[in-house]
Amino acid sequence: MPEQAVALTPFERAAAAIEAWLDGAGATFATRTRQPDPRRKVASWDLELRHAVHGRQRVSIYITRDFPATPPQVRFDKSLCLVLPHIEEDGRFCHGVEADPQDYDEPVDAMVEVLKRLETFWSDSADPAWVAGEFQDESLSYWLRFCLQYKPTRGAPGVSGLRVALTDLDGPTKGRLAAYFKKDQKARSDLLVATVGEADPHGLAVRHGWAVGTLVRGNALFVPLSAAQSWVPGSWPRTLRQLEDLVASAADQTLSVAKWIEDNKEDARCFLVVLVQGRTCYGYLVYPAPVVRLTSPIIVPVPVDRVDTDWALARDHGLDVLHLRRKKRVLLLGCGSLGAPVAELLARAGVGELHLLDKEFFGSENCARHLLGASDIGDLKSGDLATRLRRQVPGITVKAFHALATDWIRHQCKPGTYDLVVDCTGESAVRTVLTRLREHSLGKCLVAHAWMEPFCAAAHVVLLQHCDRWPADDPREKVNVAEWPEDTRVHPPACNAGFHPYGAADVWQAAGFAAERVLAALDGKVTASMVCSWVRSAAFFQTLGVSVQPGPRVPAIDSGMDAVHLTRTYEDVFGDG
Repeated sequence: MPEQAVALTPFERAAAAIEAWLDGAGATFATRTRQPDPRRKVASWDLELRHAVHGRQRVSIYITRDFPATPPQVRFDKSLCLVLPHIEEDGRFCHGVEADPQDYDEPVDAMVEVLKRLETFWSDSADPAWVAGEFQDESLSYWLRFCLQYKPTRGAPGVSGLRVALTDLDGPTKGRLAAYFKKDQKARSDLLVATVGEADPHGLAVRHGWAVGTLVRGNALFVPLSAAQSWVPGSWPRTLRQLEDLVASAADQTLSVAKWIEDNKEDARCFLVVLVQGRTCYGYLVYPAPVVRLTSPIIVPVPVDRVDTDWALARDHGLDVLHLRRKKRVLLLGCGSLGAPVAELLARAGVGELHLLDKEFFGSENCARHLLGASDIGDLKSGDLATRLRRQVPGITVKAFHALATDWIRHQCKPGTYDLVVDCTGESAVRTVLTRLREHSLGKCLVAHAWMEPFCAAAHVVLLQHCDRWPADDPREKVNVAEWPEDTRVHPPACNAGFHPYGAADVWQAAGFAAERVLAALDGKVTASMVCSWVRSAAFFQTLGVSVQPGPRVPAIDSGMDAVHLTRTYEDVFGDG
C-alpha cells in the first residue's frame, strides 16, 4: 500500500501559496534569495528599488516559519536606520500590517498589503518634510535607537540605566545625580538616578531598592526645550560643542554647559544633561576631558526612564485627577485580606498619603489570600504592607501603626487630619466607635465601611458623607444580601481561630470593587451617602454547603461565576438613619 500522504500544516500551506505567487507572477519584480536564514525564514526575495534621494537600494522581503501568524517582513540595509523613519537598527521595516485571521485562507493578500505599504513609504520618504515629521512624531523611539547605536569615544564609561524623577520646570534647573558601581566595575555605572533641585536621588534609590553598589555623587542639569524645537536625528548633538549650542539657545544664551562642568568638577565625577521637550526626556552623560588641553570632553547619549509619579502612576494622562489624589490623606483601618489589596489599589491610584492601622501579626495561614507572603510571617501586617507600598509605588507617603482601631480613633484621630477613613475591619465595634466619635475624632471627612459576607459571597461599601452616620444600632443585616447561620466558620482546635474558606481570587474581586467606589468618593464623583454591593449569583450560594437564605438582591443566575453590582441610597437602606 502506498504510504499515506502527510497533510500540510496551515503554516506550510500559506508559505507555499506565497512562494508560488512570488516565484511565478511576482518574478517580474522579486528575485528569490538562494540562501535564506533557515532558522527563521521559510523563503525570501530581493527587490531593487530606486530612491529619489538615496539612489538604488536592495530590499529583502521574506516570510517567517510562523507566517501568517507573523506578517511578511521587509528588511533594508541597516545603514538606513535613523536616515529614514520606520527602519529598525537591524534594517527591519515597521510596515504596520498586523496579522489577520483571513490571512490563513488568503495569504497572498497579506503579502500584497505589505508591498503596498512599502510602495507608499518609498514614495513618501523622498519628501524631506515628511521624513522630518515622522521622526519628530516618534522622536523617543528613534532616540532609543540612537543611544543603542552610538559608538562612544574610547574611554567613555557609559551607563546601563538612567532613572529620572521629573518635576515641573520653570527654566533650566540644576539637579543631583547618584551613580552606582558594582564591585570591580570601575568605569561603567550599573545605574544612574537623577532628581530635580535639592531632592536626594540616593534616598529615592534606597527607597525603591535600586542602591546596589558603590555610590558616586554627580550633578544634573535639566533644560526645557520648546515645542517648536526640531528633535530629529540630524539635530541631535554628537559633540559637546553641539550640546553647548543647543542648551545656550534653549536658555536664551544665559547658560553654558562647559562652565557648569568647570564650576563643579571638583565636587562631582559625572555630569548629566537632561533635555526635556514637553514631558519627554533625552539624556546626555558628559565626561570632562581625560587629559586637559590634549583631549576633548566626551558626551554619551543615554535613554531616560522616568520614575516620577506623573509618569509611573498615570503615564502623564489624567493628571488633574492624579494631582487631586496626591493631596489626599487616607486612614485605612484593618490590613487583612480585604484591607491590604484595597490599600495597594489606593496607593497605585495616586493617593498621596496613606496611614495603615492593624493590631495583628501576619500568619502563615494567610499566605493563600493576602498580599503579604511567606517572607512576612511573624511581622506586623501594617508594617510590612507599608514597606511594600513604599518600595513599589513612587511618591506615596505611607505610615504604619500597630494599635486597636477603637483606641486609635478615640485618642489619635482629630478633625481635619484625614480626607477619608476606610474601615476594612468588618468589626461591629469599629463601626460603632466611628459613629459615636464622628464629630469628636473625624469631623467632616468621608467615611467608608467595607466588609465581605461569609465565603466572600458578597461585598459591601457604605459611603458616608459628613452629614450621615452609620446607625448606632449597627444594622448590618440591612446591607447584607443573605441570612446566615449564627456561625459559618471552619474551626481549627484553637481559641478564636475560625475562618471562612475563600482565596485571593475571591477577595481581590471584592477589593477591586471596594477601591473603585472609595476612589469615586475621594474624587468627588459621589456627593451623597450610598450603599454599594457586589453580589454573587444564587448558583454560587448553592455551592456553599451551609443553610444560608439568599435574599431578593441575590441574582437568580445559573452560573456560579457571575455577579452583579448594586447601588442604593442611604435613605433606601437606613431610612432616616
